[in-house]
Amino acid sequence: MPESIVVIRLARNLRYKLTYIKIFETYLESERQTVVAELLKSLLQAYQIAIGPLASYLRRMDVAAQELELDEKLLDHAFSRGDTESQLRFIHDGLSRAASWYKTQLADRQMAADLELRQLLIDLGEIDAAKLWRTEAIMAALKIPLTLKEPDYTEPVIPEPQKTTEWRPRLADDIRRPNWTGDRSAPDRSRGPRRSDSWSPRQPTERSGAGEDRSPTKGRKPGDKFPKGDSR
Repeated sequence: MPESIVVIRLARNLRYKLTYIKIFETYLESERQTVVAELLKSLLQAYQIAIGPLASYLRRMDVAAQELELDEKLLDHAFSRGDTESQLRFIHDGLSRAASWYKTQLADRQMAADLELRQLLIDLGEIDAAKLWRTEAIMAALKIPLTLKEPDYTEPVIPEPQKTTEWRPRLADDIRRPNWTGDRSAPDRSRGPRRSDSWSPRQPTERSGAGEDRSPTKGRKPGDKFPKGDSR
C-alpha cells in the first residue's frame, strides 16, 4: 500500500531536522564567538525538542525515526561553508524555508484535516519562526548581510551616435562613399559643376609652322561673303 502524502511530508521534515541537528553540532565544535555559539546551542536544543512529538506522530503511522537517514546533499552544502558569516547565512536560509513550508502545509486540506496534526504543524512552525527572528537579530548585530549581492554581468548599453546637421566641408572622397545607412548617394550638383566633373582638355588653335594663325576667319570683316562653294 503506497504511503500517504502526510506520511511522506512528515518523514521528510523529520529527516531534515535530524540532519540540521548534526549540522548545528558540527558548527558548534569550531565556533569561537560566544554570541554565535549561544545561538547554535539554542537551535540544537529547539530541534531536539521538536523531533519528539513529530517522531511520536509518525510512529503511530508505522514510521520509525531510527530508520531515517541523514540528507547527505544537505550536509555537503553545510560543511562547504568555511566561515561564520556563510554558516549563519546557511542557517538563516534553512529556517526561512522551514517557516514558509509550515505555512504552506497549514493551507493544504490534506495536512490540516487532522486537528492533532494541524496543532503539531503550528507548534513546529512557531519554533522555526522564533529561531529565524533570533538569527536575523544576531546577524544584524554582527553586521552580516542576509544575502550576498550578486555582481551585475549585464553588458553596458552603448548609445547610438546622434545625427548632427552641422556644416562640414565636402571632400572629394565623400562622393559615392557609403553613409550611416549604407546608401551610396550621388554627388551633389546643386553647387554647380566641380572641376573633376566639368574639366575637358583644351583644344589648341591651328597655327602655321611660322606661328601664323590660319583660321579661315582671319582677316575677314563683318559682311564679307564666303567664297563660292564654301559651306560656312
